[in-house]
Amino acid sequence: MLSAVASSDAPRAAFLWCVASPCLVLPRRYTLTDTYPQVARASAAAGWPVTSRQTGGGITPQGPGVLNVALAFTVAPPHGRDIRGSYAEITGPLTDAFQTLGIASTTQPVEGSFCDGDYNLAVAGRKIVGTAQRWRGNTCLAHALILTDIDLSPAVTAVQRLATALGHDTRFALDVHSRLADLAARPQTLTDDLHAALHKALTNRGYADWTPANA
Repeated sequence: MLSAVASSDAPRAAFLWCVASPCLVLPRRYTLTDTYPQVARASAAAGWPVTSRQTGGGITPQGPGVLNVALAFTVAPPHGRDIRGSYAEITGPLTDAFQTLGIASTTQPVEGSFCDGDYNLAVAGRKIVGTAQRWRGNTCLAHALILTDIDLSPAVTAVQRLATALGHDTRFALDVHSRLADLAARPQTLTDDLHAALHKALTNRGYADWTPANA
């Protein structure tokens, strides 16, 4: 997706997807240790296979109950890489979509959350979205992981177990995370309502062609 936008005249593209089975995703640098193969096998045996990604950050859970949004866009010269602006490119439409659902979110770090960063989206101080990005020239791929209705307790436990096994001393807390299903006025129609709200918010920003998909 990043390559397609970087090498074409298309100024932007959007893609939504979710992963069919639970797993953990971590930055590639975490895989470069001698203990990683054994640690990854143990995580898989516990029901959480591990895969790597090109972006930075920390360990994140994937699977049912997590919706991923990826946006690829080119920053026209003379504008260069603007971290605040490029993150706003993805947090802006998400904030608008959540507002449509009656959920007011803010951009902030959340201490104790997995893959914490300055550009999380949170509600009442609890993380509901994590973000990351990659660049190729003047083209950015921004990614958001939305906690829709994932079972948070086993997910946070799995992240903590893997992080500890890899020798990290970070401690993650369950109660600093939240889910859209716990916040939406109509949780029974959350999937349809969220997709409709995201479609409107993305279309308003020129992301006219996007397709929800399962991985």
